[in-house]
Amino acid sequence: MRKSRTAAICLALALCASAATAAEDRPSLKEGVAAASRTVTLTYLKAAPGRLPHLERYVRANWFAMDAAAVSQGLFVSYKWLDTGREDGPWNAVVIVTYNDDKGFAGIEERWGPIRSAHKEVRPDGLAFPDVGRVIESQDLLERAPFADAPPA
Repeated sequence: MRKSRTAAICLALALCASAATAAEDRPSLKEGVAAASRTVTLTYLKAAPGRLPHLERYVRANWFAMDAAAVSQGLFVSYKWLDTGREDGPWNAVVIVTYNDDKGFAGIEERWGPIRSAHKEVRPDGLAFPDVGRVIESQDLLERAPFADAPPA
């Protein structure tokens, strides 16, 4: 009985020490000091009936062409397409854009202008954006450090 109690106490102390070390490794939120964060914009799309693949081709040929330029200029961290693979629901695709800071589009708007102006619309399948889908809504979220894509310390 005494050995099992001693082992349990040692295990509890080890877990407490491990948790304390892990907490020290994480940045703390101090009162009045904002943690490092960046904006992630989710844009929900609804494909026209039977046109989810067309919508994806359009977004990749147009939005992502401009997003690639924004990444190369350091305005975006990343961009991504996700879809439900289904027709039902209020939306069936989402485009995710991660900015380098917490200002989101407002922080890059001036530098976005030349990227947008230089892009010439591509119409995969001969279809314009209104033919393949529509934007349902966009939401800005904050991702707080440490970031999942950050290199290990």
